[in-house]
Order: sequence, then C-alpha cells, then structure tokens
Amino acid sequence: MIKKGLIGGAVLLLIFLIYLSTMDRKVYYLVLGDSLATSEGADGLKVRGYTDIVAENLEKRDVLEEYIKGFAEDGMKVPDLIDDIEDNREIEVNGKTIRIKNALVKADLVTLSIGANDILEKLDSEYISDNDVYNYIDEMTDDLEELLKLIREYSKEDIIMVGYYNPFKDIDVQKFIDYLNKRYKEVSNVYDIIYVEIDDVFEKHPEYLPNENNIHPSSEGYEAIAELVMKKVNKNLFET
Repeated sequence: MIKKGLIGGAVLLLIFLIYLSTMDRKVYYLVLGDSLATSEGADGLKVRGYTDIVAENLEKRDVLEEYIKGFAEDGMKVPDLIDDIEDNREIEVNGKTIRIKNALVKADLVTLSIGANDILEKLDSEYISDNDVYNYIDEMTDDLEELLKLIREYSKEDIIMVGYYNPFKDIDVQKFIDYLNKRYKEVSNVYDIIYVEIDDVFEKHPEYLPNENNIHPSSEGYEAIAELVMKKVNKNLFET
C-alpha cells in the first residue's frame, strides 16, 4: 500500500510539474515601435505584418496569452516612445485599460521597430553631408540607449529589436544603413536586446519593396522579417 501510494504521489507530482511548465510557457507579447510594427504595407494600407505573423505562430502553439499592439504608432520616433513610457501612456484593449509600464512588466516577449523616422528625415535632405549623417546616427544611438535603458527598467524578459533595411533603390545610402545597424546593434548588446538583421534579405529580394514611392515592405517582405524574428523567438523562448 505504501509503495502504491508513493507511485501515485510521484505521478501526481509529475502532472503538477508539467502543468506548471505549461503555464510558464504562456507568452504575453508586446509590440512597440513605428509603422513597421503597425504593419503598414507598400500600398499604404495595413497588411498582415511581421508582428501579426509572430502572434499567429504563438497562437498555433497554444502559448499566446496576450497580443498587445496598440502602443505602436505610425511615424513614431525614439523620443516619442521615451515620452510614452515616462508618461505611462494608456490604451484600451477589449474594454480594459492597459498602461505601457504594466505591459512591459508583464511581457514575456517584446518586439521593437524604431528609428526609421528619425533617420529618414535626415537622408531626405540634399544639403546634408556624409559627416553630418554619421554624427546624427551617433546622436540617435544615444537616444536609443536612453530608450533601451528605460525599457529594461520594466521588462526583464526577451526583447527583440528589428534592424534596418535600405528602402531606396536610387539613392546611395547603404553606407549609412550599415553604420546605423552597427551602432544600434552595439547598444542593443549592452542592454541584452536581441538584434535581428534584416538588411541582407531586402538586398537579395528587391521585390519585397515594390513601391518606389513607399518605403514599406510587401506582405512577402513582412513574412521574411517574421521568419527571422521567429528564429530568435524559438531559440530564446522555447529552447532555453
């Protein structure tokens, strides 16, 4: 009787541990950033973006707890997101009020796309020198460091930052994009942020940017970004 009781207890303990493990794998997914995060397409309309695809993958695995996308905004710059966090911006999701600081604390996964609007306004000027652009990228990196430090005050889990691609086919800005990725990757590493390089994908597949009057990717481009992000998600959330 004692032996059977021990076996039964061990089985119950195993079931309980499996249950706890399953509970722990539920993912609260928070999206932050600009129009790349909000899924603006090459025609200016919203499409199924990389954040949506990541959420769908988590849903299929039955591990998605929440998918919070409302803090991302078209046109957002790094200082804008800093202000949102400092002001503890709130949004309504399914009738509930959610504040950004609380969402950061709860998030098991954060994806961040930010900085494109900051740099594009500089690249658009024909009167700016190369040295001016490099100096401005360094200034942007200081802003990013302030942002990532602030985010890390609240979010202790996995943060993935999506890098930059060259949206211009007829303007020689690749050297600036390369430097921007280099600097942003450096500061991301300081704060244990996972940086996802996407520039090579768009360089190899120019068809992912079909509209010369719009810098946003096609649906296929977003799928390519999502694939790279999911590799990091799988490695960091499910293989550790």
